[in-house]
Amino acid sequence: MTRLAPRRLLLGGFLLSAAVCLGGTAPAQAAKVKVFHHHAASHYDKARLKDVVVSSEGTLRLARQLRPLADLDATHVWDVIEDGVGQLFVATGDEAKVFKVAPDGKVSVAFASTEVSQVLCLARAPDGSVYAGTGPQGHIVRIDPKGEAKVIYESPESYVWALAVDPAGKAIYAATGPKGRIYRLTPEGKAEVFYTTRQEHVLCLAMGADGTLYAGTDKAGLVYRIDPKGRGFVLFSAPQAEVRRIVVAADAVYVGTSAPTRRRAPAGTAAAADMTPTPFARITSTPAAVGKPGQAVAAESNAATGTTDKESARPAPAPAPPPPANGENSVYRIAADGTVREVFREKVLMLALLRENGRFLVGTGMEGQLFEITETSREYSQIARLDHGQILALCRRQDGSVVLGTGDPGKLYVLQDRYVARGTVVSEVLDAKLISRWGALRWRADVPPGTSVTVAVRSGNVAEPDETWSDWSAEQTDPEQAVIAAPPARFLQYRVTLTSASPSLTPAFHGLTLRYLTTNQAPEVTAIEVPDLDAVNLENPKKLKVKWTATDANEDELTYRLYIRKDGWENWVLLEEDLEKKEYEWDTTTAPSGVYRLKVVASDRRDNPAEEALTGERISEPFVVSHTPPEVRLKVVRIEADGTALLEATASAPLARLTSAAFAVNGKKWVNVFPTDGLFDSKRETFRFQTEALKPGAYVLVLRVKDAAGNIGSGDVVFTVPAETAK
Repeated sequence: MTRLAPRRLLLGGFLLSAAVCLGGTAPAQAAKVKVFHHHAASHYDKARLKDVVVSSEGTLRLARQLRPLADLDATHVWDVIEDGVGQLFVATGDEAKVFKVAPDGKVSVAFASTEVSQVLCLARAPDGSVYAGTGPQGHIVRIDPKGEAKVIYESPESYVWALAVDPAGKAIYAATGPKGRIYRLTPEGKAEVFYTTRQEHVLCLAMGADGTLYAGTDKAGLVYRIDPKGRGFVLFSAPQAEVRRIVVAADAVYVGTSAPTRRRAPAGTAAAADMTPTPFARITSTPAAVGKPGQAVAAESNAATGTTDKESARPAPAPAPPPPANGENSVYRIAADGTVREVFREKVLMLALLRENGRFLVGTGMEGQLFEITETSREYSQIARLDHGQILALCRRQDGSVVLGTGDPGKLYVLQDRYVARGTVVSEVLDAKLISRWGALRWRADVPPGTSVTVAVRSGNVAEPDETWSDWSAEQTDPEQAVIAAPPARFLQYRVTLTSASPSLTPAFHGLTLRYLTTNQAPEVTAIEVPDLDAVNLENPKKLKVKWTATDANEDELTYRLYIRKDGWENWVLLEEDLEKKEYEWDTTTAPSGVYRLKVVASDRRDNPAEEALTGERISEPFVVSHTPPEVRLKVVRIEADGTALLEATASAPLARLTSAAFAVNGKKWVNVFPTDGLFDSKRETFRFQTEALKPGAYVLVLRVKDAAGNIGSGDVVFTVPAETAK
């Protein structure tokens, strides 16, 4: 998203990304056609949008015309209403003024106070009077049709958060805090407590055509329905902790929540602060408990409900949507029968809500986003974004335009009920990783008469477009025959242009595909693992397990051929071919002893024509294949007086290190022996060991030695223990 100069408005945008397979360079052309396919909202996250909006479904449309209306000497614009002659009344803070904006844009002050700092809400009566509520001292002000302003009631409350006037204009209702009361006043200022909730703040009010009052609260996120006699009923308990806005329609009630996201408390502090967009940060909220009205209840078992097996075999119902996460807020629709449906959810504070003809406008904070939502499809677009603050108020004027009141700083903007004439989307730079030939360009769009969609492209070989890039191509107009008219290159960028000759119409661009051929690159065998008999002891040394890794920049499917060559051989010998796995177990008993090397050849033939297929290869480190047993030489050094025989031996293997040795006397149990240095670490080892005390007689001793290749060699010696030396 591209921000404009400070204190100006931004149109929304989304990042453009590509889910494609990419590669490096080589002289031939790969047969596999690759595609950049852009159709989702996330694909435009890094695109540059000018006068174009992106919906949640990834559809591009022209933006609505948006312009500044008036600069006000205020920090926040809390509420905006229009009177019968097109004048706007604007409630502001932090200097507690009500501004009047004439149809020609002239600004004057209709009310100002030095006793309070905020004018928080406005309501217009049928006789043309305008009522205002203030804080942090809860006063109610009446501005009569002649423009005279007067405080008609000084309530005992700290804040008057919202006002509503009954259809006859005989009663004004005031939502207050921090004691959760609703007051009823006459136009002259005679007041009484109309309804008391168990919440701290009643944040919003809306009046039905039949005189029913609807109220939304903080703390538990409750929506009350209160009849003219003051009898209340909790219509809905929202999962979020604050209900900030209520809109009453003929067939339903709509509510918007604004439960703040809590910041993590800094080290050493007692608690975290709420990210509340108002200056009254002490109004904190606790997330509502689960199990509230409108949430699904788990079904009971067959035994409890008495259902039959046939009934229980019916398909399971679709799961309910997950509850809102921390910081997520929603717009809910409460039908006449009390059922509740979520219309919109986003991780924002929903501070202003406007509905007309099945569409919603939602003003938010802290990033000043304005969303437009289609109720039936739940498709939504971010149609504007402030470079500052929050959108605190929305007011639809008699001419169909919508006035936005903002906070931090307090300003007014007009969103007109007409589309801009032209808008563009410039994609982020698409990286094919290597020089590529560009092919077909296709897109899907709804183009009403009088509107158009065109696409242009350009290419280059540096990541940031500069003077070395090609010029933008001619605008492509036919989505069925268009081509990517750009020179072969590594990088590509496209531009979508939407136009309309009628301010009431916009084209809708649903997505595009760009096809291309990348230059074929030879596969690469990056590593080969062969057993090192000097380093490891194998479970079965006669079956060597080899592994390798390989990559292909084009992501072609690879097959492998294996070759072996013994030291002294002139040529490589084919061991195996058409392998798909990157591992192989070789039975070495089929090959002579010696020092070998393994060659792995990778081929991309399966994804390329024979004349364009490429190969890559790698040769392993040398490794040993040995079938020759160790040679063992053994002698008796002497016979001790107690009948113990002392022996010396040497053992050697031609190719592999020795790994173990053991002796047995007269075919009895094997006894392990170790080299004189204590380590089996070479192809030649010496041993010095002795038997247990032996009785007089003749003996045969066999010494068995094993090497790392699994070969076993042995030596033997026959000796006699004389009678006079034995015990």
